[in-house]
Amino acid sequence: MVSLSKTTTEVFKDSKICKLVIISCFISCLIFISSFSSNSLFAQENSDCMECHADPAEVASKVRVDHVTGEVEIVTMVVDEEEYHASAHGGEDFYCIDCHSDLEDSEGEHYPNLQPVDCVTFCHDDPAATFLEGSHASLMQEKGVQLPTCKYCHTGQKSKMNTPRADNLEHRGDTIEKCGGCHEKYYRSYRNNLHGQVTAMGYVGLDIATCVDCHGQHTILNSADPESTLGPEKAKETCGKCHPGAGNSFVKHVAHPAYKDVGYYKSALIALKNIRKDPAEIKSIVKSPQTLLTVLFVAYVGLLVVTFAQFGTHMLLSWLGSILDDRKENKSDHG
Repeated sequence: MVSLSKTTTEVFKDSKICKLVIISCFISCLIFISSFSSNSLFAQENSDCMECHADPAEVASKVRVDHVTGEVEIVTMVVDEEEYHASAHGGEDFYCIDCHSDLEDSEGEHYPNLQPVDCVTFCHDDPAATFLEGSHASLMQEKGVQLPTCKYCHTGQKSKMNTPRADNLEHRGDTIEKCGGCHEKYYRSYRNNLHGQVTAMGYVGLDIATCVDCHGQHTILNSADPESTLGPEKAKETCGKCHPGAGNSFVKHVAHPAYKDVGYYKSALIALKNIRKDPAEIKSIVKSPQTLLTVLFVAYVGLLVVTFAQFGTHMLLSWLGSILDDRKENKSDHG
């Protein structure tokens, strides 16, 4: 130990070696500091932005053109701080310049027309790739339907910048309407189901299924696909998230009852007419749980119609009979 101390002292007595060590340490410190991005060390604080953007007297509205859809809209530059902090991007480790990267080196006031925020390139490349490469997007492109942007689904109630969290109740209710905008037939049948009836009353809690709870978010597949969340192999798992112990009989539940859809009856009649040409089609309709539900609905409505028709006829005849009796009494009184 003593010899090591002496050796160290003798080395540092040499001025050349001492200078070399100091320079090496200095260079190492510079390399260490430069390994961090300037944003993480000297990031512009959100409070700097809020000094203007939280004050309606400092900022106003501006015209914005969506660079994908070409939609023209007037948007306010005022940020609701409370709503922003409650959003998916409102965490303490998230900076405004993370999205608005062209303002990294700016201070104070800046030019109004910033570069469009690219959600995919900056952060969300994985979910974007999952959606764009999936069959849902491919089918939309085949039918000539414009693909939705991130902001179409993930937009705040007051502002597009306030991306809601997944469990946000307003966002859950909004997804039903967004999906229903394209899938009108299934939207109507969903509203005939218990889930849809409850959400129609304004309750969209996590214990009531919306479209994405059953069909998934970015990976949306046809229920006939084995990889689908509602496929033959995964339906019990999906339903079991809300209904523990869901078995084979449970997953036969008709989530989209079509008994109020005129098109369903038309397709059944066409299949019946073509029974000789294509018997398999009518067999698939008969075996479907949808058929049993439709038969029960028609029988129920038919029973109501017959009951009220008989009741109405009885009341009408009774009323006519009382009128005739009154007339006979009046004639006998005058006779």
